[in-house]
Amino acid sequence: MANVICLDFDDTVICNNLTRAVLEAFAAGEWREDEARYERGEISVEQFNMAAFDRIEPDVTREQLESFAATQAQPREGLLELGDWATWHGWQVAVVSNGFDVAIDPVLDGLGMTRAPRHYGRTKKTYRWRVRYLSPRGIEIQRGFKVSYAEAFRNAGDFVVYVGDGASDVPAARMARRVFARSTLLTQLESMDPAPIPFETFHDVIAVLNREAEAWLESFSSTTAGEG
Repeated sequence: MANVICLDFDDTVICNNLTRAVLEAFAAGEWREDEARYERGEISVEQFNMAAFDRIEPDVTREQLESFAATQAQPREGLLELGDWATWHGWQVAVVSNGFDVAIDPVLDGLGMTRAPRHYGRTKKTYRWRVRYLSPRGIEIQRGFKVSYAEAFRNAGDFVVYVGDGASDVPAARMARRVFARSTLLTQLESMDPAPIPFETFHDVIAVLNREAEAWLESFSSTTAGEG
């Protein structure tokens, strides 16, 4: 059992959408057709990312993608302080994202967040670029990537706080004990009980954790003890 702060990456850990920026900079224009299919509900977000990443030109190198990501990312204020808070209070920060390793790794490594577990699309180039999504059991999946990790945390008995912003976060966030949300996620979970907590910076998240986390854990412990 662990206390986990589960972070989305695009528009959450960072203030911009690096996955989209990578596609706009390096993928052939047809990726927007893949996006349109996703928006119509014809394919999952994982299938969209797989199809779109396949359209990156084969002559683009991993180094180019990583360098681009490192220079384009805009980390959200208070991110490193949240990592420090987690360390001091016995929590674990984990990043779970539908984004790509070539975009996420250089950003987190550059910030010194080398100890945070990362679960994301794993990229590889042989003759052309490919991305795969692996479940916690190592099985390749094409939908439900984030929720597979949320379910694994829950099944392990972890207390999970989810922090996110988008529609792809909704199923995973519903499995968490507490949710910090902004943008689309906040709107879609407005009827959730307990209600999602709005945030703009990670300082907002830290302030609530300082006030509420101990009580959350006490309530969780008493509930799980009663279930046992």
